[in-house]
Amino acid sequence: MICGVCPAWAQKKPLDHSVYDGWQSVRSVQLNPDGRFVSYEVNPQEGDGTLYIKNLRTGAEAAIARGTGLKWAQDARVGLFTLKAPFADVRQAKIDKKKKDEQPKDSVARIDLGSLAWETVGAAGKTALGYEAAPYLFAAQDVKDRKAKNLLVIEVASGSVDTLRCVSDFKVSADGSRLLVKTAKEKKDSLSRDAVILYDFPKGTVDTLSADRKAYDNLVFSADGNRVAFTATDEEEKLDGTPRHAVYQSFLQVDKRRPKTAKWVTCELLAADCADLPAGWVVGENAGLEFSNAASRLVLEIEEKLPAKDTTVYDFESASLDIWVWDKATVPPMDKKARGRRTRTAVVNLASPGRLVVLSTNPSDRTRLFDGAEAAYALSIDTAPYDIDNLWAAESRADLALVDVRDGSRRSLRTGAVGFPSPSPYGKYIAWFNTEDGNWYCLNLATGADVNLTGRTGVPFWDDEDDHPIPFYIPRTSPDWMGEDEALLIADRYDVWRFSPDGKKAECLTRGAGRRDKVQYSPMNLARRTNPYLYQNINNFPLKGRLTLSAFNEVDKRNGFACVDAARGGEPQGFLAENSFAQPTRARDAEVYAWLKGDFRHPMDLYVGGAPGQDGQKLTAINPQQAEYRWGDVQLVHWNAYDGTPLDGLLFVPEDLDPAQKYPMMIYFYEKYSESLYDYRAPAPSRSTVNIPFYMSRGYVVFIPDIVYKDGHPGESAYNCICAGAEAMCAQFPFINKDKMAIQGQSWGGYQTAYLVTRTDMFAAAGAGAPVGNMTSAYGGIRWESGNSRIPQYEAGQSRIGKTLWEEGGLDLYIENSPVFFAPKVKTPVLIMHNDADGAVPWYQGIEFFMGLRRLGKPAWLLEYNDEAHNLLERRNCKDLSVRLQQFFDHYLQDAPMPVWMQSGIPHERKGNYFATELTE
Repeated sequence: MICGVCPAWAQKKPLDHSVYDGWQSVRSVQLNPDGRFVSYEVNPQEGDGTLYIKNLRTGAEAAIARGTGLKWAQDARVGLFTLKAPFADVRQAKIDKKKKDEQPKDSVARIDLGSLAWETVGAAGKTALGYEAAPYLFAAQDVKDRKAKNLLVIEVASGSVDTLRCVSDFKVSADGSRLLVKTAKEKKDSLSRDAVILYDFPKGTVDTLSADRKAYDNLVFSADGNRVAFTATDEEEKLDGTPRHAVYQSFLQVDKRRPKTAKWVTCELLAADCADLPAGWVVGENAGLEFSNAASRLVLEIEEKLPAKDTTVYDFESASLDIWVWDKATVPPMDKKARGRRTRTAVVNLASPGRLVVLSTNPSDRTRLFDGAEAAYALSIDTAPYDIDNLWAAESRADLALVDVRDGSRRSLRTGAVGFPSPSPYGKYIAWFNTEDGNWYCLNLATGADVNLTGRTGVPFWDDEDDHPIPFYIPRTSPDWMGEDEALLIADRYDVWRFSPDGKKAECLTRGAGRRDKVQYSPMNLARRTNPYLYQNINNFPLKGRLTLSAFNEVDKRNGFACVDAARGGEPQGFLAENSFAQPTRARDAEVYAWLKGDFRHPMDLYVGGAPGQDGQKLTAINPQQAEYRWGDVQLVHWNAYDGTPLDGLLFVPEDLDPAQKYPMMIYFYEKYSESLYDYRAPAPSRSTVNIPFYMSRGYVVFIPDIVYKDGHPGESAYNCICAGAEAMCAQFPFINKDKMAIQGQSWGGYQTAYLVTRTDMFAAAGAGAPVGNMTSAYGGIRWESGNSRIPQYEAGQSRIGKTLWEEGGLDLYIENSPVFFAPKVKTPVLIMHNDADGAVPWYQGIEFFMGLRRLGKPAWLLEYNDEAHNLLERRNCKDLSVRLQQFFDHYLQDAPMPVWMQSGIPHERKGNYFATELTE
């Protein structure tokens, strides 16, 4: 892999920051059910992409510049997509500060999949078509100075277009022949009204199902299209508090004597003041009505009723505060993030109108319905009795019960259960992982029989590589069910097993080949049904036929696919390749597959064929410009940590490397990355970390070491693995300049970077993104994006301390692992990025570390991107960070001049207009 300079390579250009926008990727790959058509998008990182639709039988293809978001019905006759406005035009309009209605607009377009001819039909907005077929297309259009939309109804066969006015919401039946709309009364339109209207296009009928209520919500069709439901209310939030909605059902009533005179009948299914509603709970505007698969019942969520705001209380005279209560299950940050999610599940059985069966006892009682919500029972997983303890516990507890969906009666299954329940889709069994003995069990819900499935196999089904400080086993994977819950597939670390739910049969379908060859096999269900009209898409594996498996070799990191007979098993038949694979999918009704394939030197291109991964037809050849730039190679490397632990890692070297020269080395890390040996890494602006192709192209060697951890000592574990690896690379590859090495990491990697610079001076520079500088203060912090406490992360999670702050020895461990306490030892220049809207690691952690270094006179810089997240979201900020990372590391590792921002920052008065990235003399 290490070669001398090639003249052709010497002519190539190094990557620079201008290349990012045009670098392409393949996205949104889909096959129609019979495998005739494949569609996909090739998009640059910024700019105009292209939508492709290809007929795989005829070879005909449409390439639509700026097309995106194609959706088609299952019959694949017609599709809808968005035609984006030209990127350059949108950018110029922003520069010119044009008003919203003067800016370039996206369009909606239709395409005939037979001829691949397409045309625009209106301005972009919400669009819809049927799931099974699309005799009509629907596209909402904005109307100036109105909230309600105009809805275009396009008949596919004739191309005729009708316009429905004042539409505020709409739903289409699965066969595409019926339309349910909610209309809104508009002040400027005297003929408009609040109503729910059903259009039955084949019959040519229009039925007003309800009209002139204050509000309508939750419109829904049943899967067969013969029933609809919605909610309505006459209450207003400002007067009545949370409005109480009644639930209505409309269905097609057929007179057997005169079937052609069928008509839609609407009836109240549930009154707004139904006596079955728990006190203080209502059916509201977010009830989320859903019919069960066969439309025997309606599933909904009820919510707490809040009173109307007191109009005698004025903001300017009122206190504004949050109150934190020590023994309440939640604290205000959690409440804010959970707003609108405190609901309970209930059903209305259509055979018993007027009756509500509430399945959940409280908002922490999660309810799982079976068999498309058609089964007679549901599973209750209630954590409420343990909500406070579960905040801190390494393993959470719950009470499990079966709830009768017909009357709400409950039968207890487990009290204070720990583990991981996995109900079968048809509701016959619950498989659950026992964290105490590491085995999978299966509970028969009809008989109560509970059997150990995996105990007699002789192999572990827990994650035997996990190194978190938890006193119990965790599973490697979850079960996959087969047939109508007649068998389970469970993978151990290497092999795939088939179990009978009664525990009498346990068969290793891969015959131990995975463990023998150190290959991890996992079952893949590539032809999953995703019918949005079903309450539940049941995608159990078939009992017979070919079972597709993913394959990964732990030793050499090759990837691939294999298959075995689902009933008989056998030696896996397949392949492993020095490639990475992504987005494998299969046509629902045909053996046609699509997948992305690439490696470090080759982008992830799209292939189609009769089996995943091999001998496919290559459909794309993205990023031809890569050939113009210096790239490189990657190899798997090995060394021993200081304590003797054997480790793997990745070493990236420039393709024009001269072994006689010395090269700086960038070291990036998180936990383990060696399994990504064959991944393609595209040049892209940094959200937080160094871009490997960019640095390699510009003369850096890049090293990514794997890290293993010891409880209580995450910082020293990082030192044990990373620094030993850095020394080993210098010894194994003499072209690495041991005096010009840098480290960089983000989040957990940022913490480890901060720790390492207090432990060693072997690095010339360090970049720490969102680092925890002080575990003693971070321990009591909040993860603001979720509102949750950070405490569990330290006691049992990624930070791996394994103790509370107050246990014997705990304080010593928190201090040992806190870089801020050892800042006087730092001799390495440090660049910190920590953003003021970081929702994962509190912003003050980066400030604590920076201020400590500043007070001690240590070279340190802090980049704070305003209103930015843990990892940057705004592309403009990503581009800016990329430049500053390069300038910082080039200064210390390649002796480049210091940029002005490192010397003097940016004057506050020039912020946003001047960036100080020019180099000093």
